[in-house]
Amino acid sequence: MNILLTGASGFIGQHLYIRLRQEGHRVVAAIREAEQFKMVFADAETIAVDYSRDHSANAWLPRLSGIDIVINAVGIIQQTAFQRFSDLHQKAPSALFDACELAGVRRVMQISALGAEAGATSQYHQSKFAADQHLAAKALDWAILRPSIVYGPGAKSTGFFRALAALPVTPLVNAGEQLIQPVHIDDLVTAVIVCIEEELAVKAEIDLVGPEPLSFKAYLQCQRQWLGLGDLRPLSIPYRLARPLVKMGGLLKIGPVNSESLDMLIQGNTAPVAPLVEHLGFIPRSVENELKRTPSQVADRWYAGLYFMPGVLRGCIALLWIMTGLCSLLLYPEVKSLDILSQAGIEGVPATLSLYMGGAIDLLLGLAMFSNRWMKPALIGQLLLTVTYTLIISCLLPELWLHPFGPVTKNLPLITATLCLLVIWRKT
Repeated sequence: MNILLTGASGFIGQHLYIRLRQEGHRVVAAIREAEQFKMVFADAETIAVDYSRDHSANAWLPRLSGIDIVINAVGIIQQTAFQRFSDLHQKAPSALFDACELAGVRRVMQISALGAEAGATSQYHQSKFAADQHLAAKALDWAILRPSIVYGPGAKSTGFFRALAALPVTPLVNAGEQLIQPVHIDDLVTAVIVCIEEELAVKAEIDLVGPEPLSFKAYLQCQRQWLGLGDLRPLSIPYRLARPLVKMGGLLKIGPVNSESLDMLIQGNTAPVAPLVEHLGFIPRSVENELKRTPSQVADRWYAGLYFMPGVLRGCIALLWIMTGLCSLLLYPEVKSLDILSQAGIEGVPATLSLYMGGAIDLLLGLAMFSNRWMKPALIGQLLLTVTYTLIISCLLPELWLHPFGPVTKNLPLITATLCLLVIWRKT
């Protein structure tokens, strides 16, 4: 089959892409950054798509030439200034479905989400449901698959939940009694393959869930035991307190967390498994059995333990540069600052300029750490400036290397920490 797969660079999309290729299908990956995708899959056939703007059938029609099946796997869990739920979940897919009808592409599969239904309160579910309804109204051989929380290798939510489980004390909203029914990524992919090859689930909506519900607390307990860390140490947090904390986490981009995802968790995420078994002919795997089948490795434990550290490191480095700038500009007596510069042979106007220009640069580099766009340039600037400061001080005031408070020696761990954050940022 010739398949157009949207969202092929995402977690679900990549797993689908690999399995579909293994099954012998020709897959055209419709993605935003085609060249980056080809760095991973060198022989990939790609089409560049801007889901934030491609909202008309005419934009999609040329991309459907020779296509037999369309699978829409586009999805985001958090909105940004450039990626909105309504654009990616509703407008772009709806335009694609319109184009399928015009082009005569009969078979369309929509990867939606459990909870995408009438009366949904989250924008995430509302946008998914709107696209589902648009597709269901078409005279096409459609299938709408609504997965619960999808776990497995590479899932951002899985990484976040394992990090929560690995904490010395794990915060749980309302004691973590919310019911969820996670589905493994391989079961989701199998469901898609069965629908394609067996020509099942025509004009059907199927909830993709695990074999039985379990509490969020129990799910984290499974993850902690898998990591070899023993029993979970839960700390119950009331919803009214958790919501502002989670909202702050969303603003700081700490994991796949925001106030909407918290509300979705509170509502629960379960459905009967019988329709899945009846339509697709297989029983999904349980979380406990799947974790036992794939024991954790050292890298898993490292990742879980260090998951939150990049955010902590980012905040600490930002604070250091901001405080350094404020001290130079406002807080530390100017006379004492100029006296230090005079010891290095810098006096008069050059000393004043050096003091205030240096302070301003430090402050700007610290503030830039809070912008994802300027994060990398800020880190590079900090590295260059720290190395420059260290070399200048080594030449002009070498005795500071022997100072009991280590004002120069501390530059070495700062350079190392900045390099670590730069590497981590480049890989995420």
